[in-house]
Amino acid sequence: MSAKSGNQRNIKWVEGLRGVTSVLVITTHIARALDYALFWPADAADKGPRVLQLPYLRIPFQGRIGVPIFAFLTGFVCAYKPLKLAYQQGNAPAALKSVARSAFRRPPRLVLPALIATLFSFIMSCFGAYKASTRCDSFWVRFDTPDLMPFFANVQRLFKSMLTTWTNGENLYDRHQWAMRPLLVGAFQVYVVLAATIGMRFKYRMLVHVLLFLYWLMNVEPLTETFGANLALGTLLAELAQHRPTQNFISSHHRLLTYIIAPLLLAIGGFVGSYPQEHEDWSPWAEKLHKFLVDPAGDESRGSFIVPLLSNVQRRSSSFFIQCLAVALFVSPGIQKLLSHRYLLWLGHHSFAVYLVHGTILRTVGMWIVFGITGEPWQPAGKNEDGTQQEQEWLQPRSEGHKLTAIIVFIILTYTAAWAWMRWVDTACARATQWLEKKVFDDDDGEGKAGFAEKGYSGHVNGNGIPPRLAEANRAHPPP
Repeated sequence: MSAKSGNQRNIKWVEGLRGVTSVLVITTHIARALDYALFWPADAADKGPRVLQLPYLRIPFQGRIGVPIFAFLTGFVCAYKPLKLAYQQGNAPAALKSVARSAFRRPPRLVLPALIATLFSFIMSCFGAYKASTRCDSFWVRFDTPDLMPFFANVQRLFKSMLTTWTNGENLYDRHQWAMRPLLVGAFQVYVVLAATIGMRFKYRMLVHVLLFLYWLMNVEPLTETFGANLALGTLLAELAQHRPTQNFISSHHRLLTYIIAPLLLAIGGFVGSYPQEHEDWSPWAEKLHKFLVDPAGDESRGSFIVPLLSNVQRRSSSFFIQCLAVALFVSPGIQKLLSHRYLLWLGHHSFAVYLVHGTILRTVGMWIVFGITGEPWQPAGKNEDGTQQEQEWLQPRSEGHKLTAIIVFIILTYTAAWAWMRWVDTACARATQWLEKKVFDDDDGEGKAGFAEKGYSGHVNGNGIPPRLAEANRAHPPP
């Protein structure tokens, strides 16, 4: 394959990966709600593992990988178009303008849909649709569900949640929106890096990307490995996607990369990413992995390269898997082709809508089927004779058949709602954002009449979009 065709390779796999990720998100949330033991390596210390608790097979159900993938894709997609302009057209000003427009579009394209999804959840809360969820035996569902409260207090909570979603990540109507703020901040991190490095030579830009990636890996503050490192990796791979020698190398060695290197990366990353949420001492493989990642010295004096001391082992192990996955996808045209399947592209197109609507559907219709719509019979825990609090008895699932029915109905409703969301809600948000962009920015071909009028230039503009007086002032030499 020639360098030219390598540079022209499409990136549809990005949309396909986004689609797979949306499926993984709802899969892990089903597991959290209905079978939390899948997050452990076994149901108990003295029991053997179930099939879905084994390494690799447990990854889709134990979660922790959806948000890191979205972070990587944010870094890749936000950087790809500006870098393409700078590389293929040699047009740094156009690349910077693309960064400016993308930065303007990003907040409304995230904030408006999130606000609408929060409003839907608020309406469900007002009608008492979450009663069964607040009384079910799943702690995770109860934690994610807004408490019942009077209408005016509910309205106050709505406006507070609309604000705190973007200040501290807290949204009491849809806790799944916790990742929206760091993804928005991360996008602007990418834009700043692009604006600062777009004029650099390739090797120095690459050095910046690598140093940022390593910085976020060494930083043990919360979520740095989930967002910072994966955003930087996405930007780095977007850079290499435009680099002709890199693409030539991938094209020339695609068999080796697809059939040996990529599977090896997935095998290593997948085993590390299988690290359980808790109770790692309940299984020999998990205990050995814990020692290798968290306490290689045996005295808790140091961590490992993958999991530095004082960092979050669950998020570190999952992010390491995503980083291996990202590199494997990048170097394997075969895997990219698989992810470009039209069904996965359809899932990818609806992925953001799925992320926004699935939580509300799971906590209402899903829980109604498993526990009953009314949330009855229900007896609040009282106090014992000595004044101590009694243990609350929660609603139990009606049967395994009800769980299976709930899963099927939940998936069908979620993707139906996502389709409707993309057709009407997202389209309206896109139009509103486009209207704002046209209102705020000047014409694509240059500064428009409104922009020059704001600067105090009156009269007509010439054919180049420049006022006559300004054109005269800009001439280097007098006319002949």
